[in-house]
Amino acid sequence: MLFFNYGKYQIIVYVISGLVFFLYVYLYQRKTAWLRAFGQKALINRFSKIPKIHRNLLKGAGISAACCMLGLTVLQPKWQTTRDQYEKEGLEIIFVLDVSISMLAEDIKPNRLQRAKMEIANLVQGLDGDRVGLVVFAARAFSLLPYPTNDYERVFLRILNMINENYVRFVPYGTNIGNALILAMDSFSKEYAKKVIILLTDGEEQIITRSQAAEAVKLLMERKDIAIYVVGIGNPQVLSTIPKRNKEGVVTGYELTDDGEIIYTKPNPKFLKEISDMVGGAYQHDATGDELKHIFEQVVEKNKHIIGIKKKSTIIDVSPYFLGMALVLLFLYFIL
Repeated sequence: MLFFNYGKYQIIVYVISGLVFFLYVYLYQRKTAWLRAFGQKALINRFSKIPKIHRNLLKGAGISAACCMLGLTVLQPKWQTTRDQYEKEGLEIIFVLDVSISMLAEDIKPNRLQRAKMEIANLVQGLDGDRVGLVVFAARAFSLLPYPTNDYERVFLRILNMINENYVRFVPYGTNIGNALILAMDSFSKEYAKKVIILLTDGEEQIITRSQAAEAVKLLMERKDIAIYVVGIGNPQVLSTIPKRNKEGVVTGYELTDDGEIIYTKPNPKFLKEISDMVGGAYQHDATGDELKHIFEQVVEKNKHIIGIKKKSTIIDVSPYFLGMALVLLFLYFIL
């Protein structure tokens, strides 16, 4: 819908534009009559540069329309569009990120951990008003935020960027999923909001992991308001080494066992599916890292419910278009 900031003056612009047209026609008639007074009509038409009447009418209409466009430009024209905007309830999302040393394997580039961080950051930057938290785990779990936050840039992403190779090598080796899930449950606020846990791990199976998850299962059965998603990362078809790199990023060796043998890591989707079933969650696996973005977006969309509809208006300044049209009309006036 078109409107003007000073719409009450539109009638003045239209009147002046009309007067310009009639004035032009009047002056044309006066000039024609004046020239005819000097000789025959045929002679006048042969040597006079006065355009034919239909061209003069077009020129008059052009200069009138150009004045109209310039006048309307001064009135600050705007274009308003209105559309329905669905309001969706805000979520509380706790990311539970595996930081065990196997996450440094490079079957996914640049490695499992960095790719997971990149896709988490991409998702968070696209959120609007949802609150996010972060729990990391290896042999022990740590909550890196005291409560979920919607300050993505200054808080969440800064803390996420702190998790690097040095951090991974500092934490105790292991995969304590149960402890991580319990800590994630405790990280939610007491406010009413849809709560989601996204557990991202390469799924290196350890015997103690199953027993660690038992307590979490018991607690999760009591918390019906929490949706859990287990996301596996890494290629389950190949054994991958865990490289060591120096400050320049050059590989200087590989992680070794206590016996001096190279450690190989291989995700176990079957085991992760068992863990997902134990805690009543949904499971998806990404062997290349390319599907993480889609998986995360699916989780968010599935848990966001529409709570209302409101009208959203967008107003665009269209003054440049009116000014451009005025210039085009003036150009046509001079070439006719």
